[in-house]
Amino acid sequence: MGMDIGIMKFEYLERPGGVVYDFACEMAVEGADDAYMFGEGGSCIPFTQRQVLRMLDEFTRERGLSPQERLEIRSWLASLPWIGGWQDALPPSDGRDQEDDYYPVVDNDDGRDGGIIELHFSW
Repeated sequence: MGMDIGIMKFEYLERPGGVVYDFACEMAVEGADDAYMFGEGGSCIPFTQRQVLRMLDEFTRERGLSPQERLEIRSWLASLPWIGGWQDALPPSDGRDQEDDYYPVVDNDDGRDGGIIELHFSW
């Protein structure tokens, strides 16, 4: 077994405003259990499309978002550079993404939960 070495490159995205920014903050908080940290005030968090859509459903309910606000967030999510792409329709969930030990980068190798993205959050 050998050691592989790679280069991580951050592509900073335009900071969203309004309700989209609020949702991005929620992503950083909700994904904290799966985060790996970078220095002080920075973390990288992997997500699948199914995970963020579940988060969006919960965020919509909790905040009482209008259909337009929900669509604004969903459109932003779909515009992100997902590995495997954004899917307009996902197959029915098998529930695995709700398990405590689910890790998107490893456990979604069949793409059943949609694309994968790792976001860097910095404060």
